[in-house]
Amino acid sequence: MPCALSRPMRSLLLLTALAALGGCQTKHSPGFAKLRPERTAAAAAPPAARALPEGTAEGVPEHLLHEYTGRDLAPTTEITAWDLPAKSKRLVVELLVHAAADTTANLRELMTEQARWGVPDRRELDARPVFDGDDGRVFLDTLRGAASRFGRKENLNCPPIMPPAAQTYVRNGSEPMWCFYSSNDGLDILAFKLVLEGGGAKVDYVGMHPDRPTGMILRPGPPPPPMTPMVRRTPGTRPMPEGPEGLGMPGGQPMIVGGQPDAAVGAPGQPPGPVVGTPLPPAEGAAPGNPTQPIAPANPGTLPSGTAPANPGTPPRPSGTVGEPAARPAQAGSDSSATPHP
Repeated sequence: MPCALSRPMRSLLLLTALAALGGCQTKHSPGFAKLRPERTAAAAAPPAARALPEGTAEGVPEHLLHEYTGRDLAPTTEITAWDLPAKSKRLVVELLVHAAADTTANLRELMTEQARWGVPDRRELDARPVFDGDDGRVFLDTLRGAASRFGRKENLNCPPIMPPAAQTYVRNGSEPMWCFYSSNDGLDILAFKLVLEGGGAKVDYVGMHPDRPTGMILRPGPPPPPMTPMVRRTPGTRPMPEGPEGLGMPGGQPMIVGGQPDAAVGAPGQPPGPVVGTPLPPAEGAAPGNPTQPIAPANPGTLPSGTAPANPGTPPRPSGTVGEPAARPAQAGSDSSATPHP
């Protein structure tokens, strides 16, 4: 007869049999269950900044982006506090810093929601959105190529807003202002339209040529809007004193700075007022050969009522956009304005 097994041996054999049949069936509290930590995918590293493009034209040996390479990007809190016209050049410089660094990190903070780019014409012809389904990479690449055609120390032109009263329109966001780079021959233009949006200065339009033009490009259509805001004065108000731009007009006539003849708007029922730099129509009693100056009265020290004294030291300015040369005669079938227009 087989020898009887001891109690401890029988318990060990029973546990072994249960483990072979179904394993341990002991229920544990869910709180004590061992959870394997989930493995998260490593964040994709931002693409490395590309080298600066090769300079061409006036960008040899060093171009405009060389001036702004290595600079730190401005923080968002600083960008949102910029205003116009005080920070106009700072805004353009920050955009070029992004182009030199080849990054779109804060590009949306610098541009308006509807920012566009196209040819350097204030009519914004053939404009396309900056953020056209991407983060602005196509726009930034074009800007890098255009900036590489300008010299490192190229001057950024921001024409002064004259008269000073017109700056109010820029500060409250009702009118834009323009800054631009221009090549020595005037054919290549890199222009920036600046506006106020959401309480901060933004870039609304960038005008640039993907390739350097070889000549003036005539484009049909209406004349471009003025580079500086227009200032209108209603009849009956005290005329603005004579200034360096020759702004004094007799009789409180509407005053247009840099406007076009069809832009002068008078009071209801009144004909449009004259444009700065445009001769007035001959008045009754005007001296022959000088339609803009009436005949002096009998008293040499007295001028007719409502007539502003002339400024003999200020020559008349031609009508047109402030900061531009006088308009050239229009060719048949085309407009006298030509691209590039800053």
